[in-house]
Amino acid sequence: MNAWRILIAAVACLGPALQYGLMIHDESWATGPQKSVEFFSYFTIISNILAAVALTAPLLAPASGLARWADATSTRIAIAVYLAITAVIYHTLLAHLWDLPPWRQVSSHIQHTITPALFLIDWLWRGGQGEARWSAAVSAVRIPAVYGAWTLIHGALSGFYPYPFLNVAKRGYPAVLVTMAVMFIGFLVVALAFTALHRARARLAPMQADPISA
Repeated sequence: MNAWRILIAAVACLGPALQYGLMIHDESWATGPQKSVEFFSYFTIISNILAAVALTAPLLAPASGLARWADATSTRIAIAVYLAITAVIYHTLLAHLWDLPPWRQVSSHIQHTITPALFLIDWLWRGGQGEARWSAAVSAVRIPAVYGAWTLIHGALSGFYPYPFLNVAKRGYPAVLVTMAVMFIGFLVVALAFTALHRARARLAPMQADPISA
């Protein structure tokens, strides 16, 4: 179990670290900060960093408040939702749009395929600490909502939009806002579905553990 947890934590940390290094290795002191802001403007990066923190904290500081947050059921469900939607959107809408150099392909594959798959397996296998409350599913959409607001504000100031479906300069605010509303509903639906799945898993676990009566 420990080897598995170390492995997936290492993979989750590798994706964003490699991506950041590739983004800034040719940048100057003047352009580096701008690229750093752009780096943190991708939801892929945010979801993968959350996964990296959630997987690493219990290993490095198991008694810390951060580790308790990381192992909480609500946290693990929320991150599973973010990674699942990140993977689905990338593979259905974005993968064919970008012709990436080899190392960027490696980074992209880690963040859009490998880390989401490993985290979802780990979540389904280990569950989390505490009850899966329906209210937590609603709370899970707060980060996507804040991210959407940040994208609009940062885009208006800088002209940079991380994804074509959020590009106000090309699509206009009405179309982008409709897209955001649909995505918000999608996040909520997936969060509710994952919460239901976790609750079902929690009910089945004691039944599997109990011996069959004669």
